Amino acid sequence: MKASVCFVFAVVCWIAAQAEVSPMILTLSKVMNELNNISKEMNKSTTLKSPTINDLEDCCVKSALGCFRSKVFHLSVPERKLKSLNIISRELHKSIIVSVCKPEEIQKAQCKSCDSYKVVDSQTFVQNFQTLLQKVMVLFFNSSL
Repeated sequence: MKASVCFVFAVVCWIAAQAEVSPMILTLSKVMNELNNISKEMNKSTTLKSPTINDLEDCCVKSALGCFRSKVFHLSVPERKLKSLNIISRELHKSIIVSVCKPEEIQKAQCKSCDSYKVVDSQTFVQNFQTLLQKVMVLFFNSSL
């Protein structure tokens, strides 16, 4: 099992053990599971523009999730995996995904537009997406302490 999947699983289990799991963590975990589901069978030669953790300020995380959501249907997957893409898009559309930053901090942040990110292959796109989901979970956890 990949280290990133183990990490997310451990974070989710720990949070669940501490208290009621937040709807946002459940949503992000669902997205992570669907990404793992499609990554095994997607065409890895597809290229997409993708944010990376190095490109992001903490206050730009919600914006970056929107970029991933807008590009997820460009992943080349078998027809039987299209449901997973729909689930990812639907889950990321939910309003429970919130920023840990104050509105004025978000306005000051220098968030990039989706089209300004580098083009990467689909495998890297999914890895960047998973890393961002992990970052969101950690930011959320740290802000709720």
